Amino acid sequence: MGILQRFLGKIMKKDKDIDASINEDLVNTSNTTPSSDNRGGVEIQSTPITVTVEYGFSSSHTNKKMETPSDNHYTYQKATFTPDDYVVLDFETTGLNPEKDAIIQIAAIRFRNHEPIEQFVSFVNPKRPIPSKITDITGITDGDVKDAPTIEEIFLDFIQFLKDDVLIAHNAPFDMKFLLSNAQRLGIEKPNNLVIDTLTLARKYIPETPNHQLETLKQWLQLEVSSHHALDDCLTCAAVYRTCQKRREEKFRLSDDEKRAYDIVLRILSDHNRDTSLVRHSRTSTYLDIQAFYSFARIKLTGKKKYLLSKRLEQEIIELCPGVVCEPASKNESGQTRILIRTPDDLLPLSSLIVKDFDKALKSLEDYRKYVGKAEKVIEDYLSL
Repeated sequence: MGILQRFLGKIMKKDKDIDASINEDLVNTSNTTPSSDNRGGVEIQSTPITVTVEYGFSSSHTNKKMETPSDNHYTYQKATFTPDDYVVLDFETTGLNPEKDAIIQIAAIRFRNHEPIEQFVSFVNPKRPIPSKITDITGITDGDVKDAPTIEEIFLDFIQFLKDDVLIAHNAPFDMKFLLSNAQRLGIEKPNNLVIDTLTLARKYIPETPNHQLETLKQWLQLEVSSHHALDDCLTCAAVYRTCQKRREEKFRLSDDEKRAYDIVLRILSDHNRDTSLVRHSRTSTYLDIQAFYSFARIKLTGKKKYLLSKRLEQEIIELCPGVVCEPASKNESGQTRILIRTPDDLLPLSSLIVKDFDKALKSLEDYRKYVGKAEKVIEDYLSL
């Protein structure tokens, strides 16, 4: 239960974070909130448009694209890797509802190896007056957008600018609602870019800030850029992403042998037609712990003895993988048997065992989904970057 308690603890903390600053989930445009403190009582309208996030994984870091299922329910796929090349985007809008409100500023910056190489920035004429409270927040006036192109005139160019890059945004569901709903309304083919949400990343990798609003993160990073302006918010979002990426890499950095072992396990599963979308790795003491939510391969590749630690008894292991060399696990190890190896390639003869234990982990996951009330939230946290 240790791993489940840790995941549940994270979810409970995340729920408290949401309760404490629910507004950062409501609006991504500069992360300005519709509370009395920040928006002067701007009315929050219900949003019939919904967004579903799908997860995918492959060892080559490509994901199957998902089609949007209906006119008011959009699906986008969340990236499960942290690229060095990407596009950061941000919208300023007249409100929260993509069906009723309009985009008044678009910004996107393309990064290659974390360096900005080109940008797309424009005011957008919403063909309606900008609410005074939005002007107070963003500084954007009716005069600023009077001679700007309309969304009909500019949006196709914007979509083409995105290309196939991974998209990064702070509170991405908000941006994706406006992106996908406008594309549909204008009859433009909906983009299928993978998406990374820096709000989710910041909650996980920047725990020391009081909240994870973009303004708070900007101050924490000591960035000298303005707020509530689409281009500057893109720059802040990019800095948050890079910080989280560095912290994530430090947390999950593997040795060459561990990388090799992880890739071999993925190859074994793929060769046996297993779906690897749930497979992740972490560190547990001196072990490389490979999981499909539950651990199914714990490998020690440091020290004098290298081995795969199994919860199965030696006799069962030898029946599955004849010719392997085993010894009892130590009393303080969470396993029954050590299967001795010399190099990561020695995992290949253990394919039958690895696949069997992977299938067992998936069965345990299905039982967990069936009997635990907050299962989907915990699984989402496990899958997130």
